Amino acid sequence: MGKLILVRHGETKHNKDKVFYGWTDVVLNETGKIQAEKAKKIMLNLDYDKIFTSPLLRAYETAKKINVKNLELVEKEELKELNFGIFEGFNYQEILEKYPKEAKIAFSDWKNYNYKTGENPRQLQKRVLKLIEKEIDLKNEVTVLVTHWGVISCLLSYYFSKNLEGYWKYNAKNGSICIISFTESGFPILEGFNIGENNE
Repeated sequence: MGKLILVRHGETKHNKDKVFYGWTDVVLNETGKIQAEKAKKIMLNLDYDKIFTSPLLRAYETAKKINVKNLELVEKEELKELNFGIFEGFNYQEILEKYPKEAKIAFSDWKNYNYKTGENPRQLQKRVLKLIEKEIDLKNEVTVLVTHWGVISCLLSYYFSKNLEGYWKYNAKNGSICIISFTESGFPILEGFNIGENNE
């Protein structure tokens, strides 16, 4: 039986400030470092064959910390967070003030709107699933993906809902772990969600 172990990166200042920052590259804050340490302790009890990470610093820092088997840490562009385009670096209120027309479209047609210079959740889900199809043996290997909220939500929605229908129904916390196992027929089973949740 294969498994996907999904690890969300630890907290950053932008998380705390509730800023949209998909591809903006920031490091973990002190809370995020503590969360990564706690996730590492959980990983000591989990076996895995491969570990992939988003190349963004917050994920890469987390991946280095939780890679208890010291396997090759493979960076994958496909595991980056959603690119928020013109919304990058702004909080919700700032977006409403700076881009009122775009905000209205983005929040009403969230599956398809690409933030002008970014991408939409459909494109995000497509790139992540392409990576899994190409490089991950879901039936026989245990693979760790250290990544972001959007990627984890896309995967959970795909496996346990229909396409993106469940995208907003999963709230993976910073530094938490989610485990999906797959039967021989490829049937997904959610073994754990928000394991080691460290948030307040």
